[in-house]
Amino acid sequence: MTDSAIGFGSVLPDGIDAVARGGIAASQRKLPPAVREVHRQLLRDFLRTGRAPAVARLRSLALANGLDLEQVIDELAHADLVHLDPAGEKILIAYPLSAGASAHQVVLDGGPTLTAMCAVDALGIPAMARSGARVLSRDPMTTEPIQITATEGEWVWEPATAVVLLAAAQCSGPIAYACQHTEFHASRELAERHLAAHPEHIGRVLSQAEAVEMAGTEFGALLADIAETDIAETDTAETKTAETDDAQAV
Repeated sequence: MTDSAIGFGSVLPDGIDAVARGGIAASQRKLPPAVREVHRQLLRDFLRTGRAPAVARLRSLALANGLDLEQVIDELAHADLVHLDPAGEKILIAYPLSAGASAHQVVLDGGPTLTAMCAVDALGIPAMARSGARVLSRDPMTTEPIQITATEGEWVWEPATAVVLLAAAQCSGPIAYACQHTEFHASRELAERHLAAHPEHIGRVLSQAEAVEMAGTEFGALLADIAETDIAETDTAETKTAETDDAQAV
């Protein structure tokens, strides 16, 4: 990543946790190596199954890396990378992936349907997974369907006029709460009209190229040292361990 690369910090205030740490990818790089490995494995599990790993799985990953579960949870939350529910029983967010419902769905080629917290996160999923994908969303004002198809580095937007409005309703705290208003719009005019109608929001309209670049800056390196086949074809023993952990959590 160069100094000129566009990221969340190009638009959002540095009072937001992840922005203060330099963005999502930079925040991950600052983790201790063992915690970083747990984070990467967590993302791999999420990508493979299409659902958030159980806390029991997170505990197993922590122990396998010589870590305490609470230590891992605290480190990942402080880094603004992974957040659990208030009871500490479920993983809600592992950027760019979300366990909750949203308007942004991502269908990886040969993989599951995934949910993203916001539009930039949705573009970040194929960038992180190094996979072709279809991103499905709607304009929040007109409900017009929006689809972005990623194939071998090429991005096709439908409608061709679609853009991303990066907006935040607050200036501090986890990025999830700051960026939940970041959405796709069918045109720049509609995005600008939406922003003007919400003076409480901070943000700006991103062109297609800017949105894709931002997604790559923030999420493209999260699994950069993991081969594509490791995501698509997980080792059988590892899969059985994850399934056992999920079963124990039920």
